[in-house]
Amino acid sequence: MQISIAGAGAGKTTAMADTIVKLREETNRNKNIYCITFTNNAVSCIEQKLQEHYGIIPNNIIVSTIHSFLHREFIKPYYFLLFGKQYERISIAPLPQDPEYKNAKIKLLEERDILHQTVIPERAKWVAVKKSDDRKAVKDKRKIIKSVFKEYCGGICIDEAQDIDLDMQLIIETLNEMEIPLMLMGDPKQDLKGHKCLKSLIEKYKDSVDYISVCHRCPQKHLVLSNSIVNSQEQQHSDKEGGYIKIWFENDKPYSELINEEDFDLCYISQKHGKYETHNTETAKGILFGLSEEIEGEMRRLHPDKTELILLRASYYYAELLSENYTVTHDKAKAIGETFKHDMLSKKAYVVIINMLSDNTDASAEEKVLVNSIDSIKGQEGKNCLFVLTTDLAAYLFGEKTEDTIMKSRLYVALTRSLDRLTIFITEEVETKYKRKNIVDFFEKILDE
Repeated sequence: MQISIAGAGAGKTTAMADTIVKLREETNRNKNIYCITFTNNAVSCIEQKLQEHYGIIPNNIIVSTIHSFLHREFIKPYYFLLFGKQYERISIAPLPQDPEYKNAKIKLLEERDILHQTVIPERAKWVAVKKSDDRKAVKDKRKIIKSVFKEYCGGICIDEAQDIDLDMQLIIETLNEMEIPLMLMGDPKQDLKGHKCLKSLIEKYKDSVDYISVCHRCPQKHLVLSNSIVNSQEQQHSDKEGGYIKIWFENDKPYSELINEEDFDLCYISQKHGKYETHNTETAKGILFGLSEEIEGEMRRLHPDKTELILLRASYYYAELLSENYTVTHDKAKAIGETFKHDMLSKKAYVVIINMLSDNTDASAEEKVLVNSIDSIKGQEGKNCLFVLTTDLAAYLFGEKTEDTIMKSRLYVALTRSLDRLTIFITEEVETKYKRKNIVDFFEKILDE
């Protein structure tokens, strides 16, 4: 196993494509080379690099998301063989935040032979590694499955490895024990999910780790800020001169005025906060899909004589209607009552659906400001970026907190998006807590070093 640690702007996509090309040259052409990452956008970027090299990507190079890889190579062909269950489709609908409702939703989907994407790594682990209640017959079959997979797998390259969870870590370690070539590339500083599994692998396989310290994106002036919150081994350097960092205080100029005066490529904040709303189109689509899926179960219960197509259409219609009613009423119970006045929901479905509807913020619709969340812009860059600093991240920037957390990772991502100009917008709460003079002194001191 080889692990490359590369920070923001280090050219990970190009390096990953070069690794795949080199691995293919060293591998029997009858074997597949897999490149797996965590988003469809990342898949497209790597495929583009490979197309630039090959023209047409060879058939034995397979680039896909982590969930597609695990489902295609382990769950779909082997899950029934080991556990006697075949899934008919995969759900990508958002799950309820409450663990009890979340588990109930996953169980309900399982009963309908639907696999939720969030449990794909666990199910794949059951196939490739172990399950707590394994019997000898299952263990014997698993040995054969692993032997078959090794026959046609020439190597696996994993991009954005900081996003792997514990189930995927166990799969990776099992594949490594099988002597399948593995190349991992990632950045613990950008672990926005908080799994810390890449860090665990780094500690376990220290002799197989190399660090790429160059940053091609940010000017060195920006890296002074980001380096101040990371350990020395993972600090970066840049040959880019110039760069611009400016701070604005919300008490001097409201956010709405600032974005009207300047053309920002990216505007982002840690998470939804007061009047700052991070709800975007993709989130809305996910919620709508989730509502439709939940309503589908009720439609089947209430109308068992209807065809599959009619049930699916009715479910999506009710989901859209519920969303519209909630937008108008701003009242979850009232919106559900208005939507399902002709079809009585079961108590269980009612509770799940009402918890899937997002809560209204304290700010009125007129006061809301739409801004991207830091999680949603990871991997993006822009010449002119605006970072809205809130108290959760200010604690790490000003050194009040130092432990490795999701918040610290968000701060690192926020500080490393800009190609040239970075404006840090100090919210009223941050100024109140840390005082303007202290904030100004902090930036003057750290940027003059």
